[in-house]
Amino acid sequence: MSSAGGRGRLAASCRVTGLRLIADDLTGALDSAARLLPLTGILPIFCGAVPDMPPAHFAFDAGTREAEGTEAAQIARGLTPVLARGNPAFRKLDSLLRGHVAVEIAASAPAFDHVVIAPAFPFQRRITRGGRQLSWADSSGWRDIGVDLAAELRALGCAVSARIPGQPAPVGISLWDAAIDADLDRIVAAGRAVPGRVLWCGTAGLAGALAGWRPVPVPVLPRPMLALIGSDQPVAKAQLAMLGERHLVITNAGEASKVADALSRDGAVAISLAMPSHTPRVDAAAHIARVFAEMLISLGQPVGASPVGTLVVSGGETLRGVTEALGAARLDLDGEVVPGVPTSLLCGGAWEGLRIVSKSGAFGDTGFLARLLG
Repeated sequence: MSSAGGRGRLAASCRVTGLRLIADDLTGALDSAARLLPLTGILPIFCGAVPDMPPAHFAFDAGTREAEGTEAAQIARGLTPVLARGNPAFRKLDSLLRGHVAVEIAASAPAFDHVVIAPAFPFQRRITRGGRQLSWADSSGWRDIGVDLAAELRALGCAVSARIPGQPAPVGISLWDAAIDADLDRIVAAGRAVPGRVLWCGTAGLAGALAGWRPVPVPVLPRPMLALIGSDQPVAKAQLAMLGERHLVITNAGEASKVADALSRDGAVAISLAMPSHTPRVDAAAHIARVFAEMLISLGQPVGASPVGTLVVSGGETLRGVTEALGAARLDLDGEVVPGVPTSLLCGGAWEGLRIVSKSGAFGDTGFLARLLG
């Protein structure tokens, strides 16, 4: 969906003294934080634990996407003091409202005077209408994703005010409709007009509005390029289908030599893992991340140097598992390919400095991955 209104001009951006962005998975932390890079510069993205002496600005993957609801709530409550010290404080939401969105917002809301929820991401064709999240499918048009976020919050004891762009932000929790970037601009203006502490809850769309739509750096992507597709989203599967022979399906890490041959021959290849049907999501995510990590380590033998110029990773659990297996202490976020598809560098480990491109499996049109790999 073309998003008219925000792009092509610079809206007033917020004064950033200490960004604190928390997401429920690593790809989400990266894609939303990327929109704020013009205000922060290169941004460290941490997993596992918040540093005892954190930098001025940072983002954190809480790892709650695949957790149980009670565990997600406990983790969110524990991270609320971190969020409360943020200016801005940003709770990243999945644009399809996957994960424990209501539970995590409810856990953090008491620490703030205003909670502005705006999950629309027009660039990736996700909008909010009547308090409901809609996603565009080329075959069927706009579809309701089936989540009533306001009802879920109310069931947790939270009062929620429905709002449309142009209305003032109320005290407490508000859920905002938005269809274009200009709507997000008006939502940001409303949130800035109120006194007190504000928790911004949204996607890369809301983050872009907070940054005034300033351009984000687009780094060069060195070749060869290896794409690890750990997502089971229909969009990811459709993107793989467009690659033809450049898509390899592997069954275990022992097939690293096959991947190396394909990289040498084609310069860019995508791999996915054959999985038994009906494998539980948590088990599947852990298995995929482990096999991909073992395969990468095998590819880097015997000297441990990276055999690829750019590693493309689709799926938050896959990205987290791979970075941990490679010994990285963090990812340094430095740009994006397009909104929702950020670029970063591995920091620490044997493959220090490796260029990473990450994306949600649900992002992009059918031909996106083919264009990215060239």
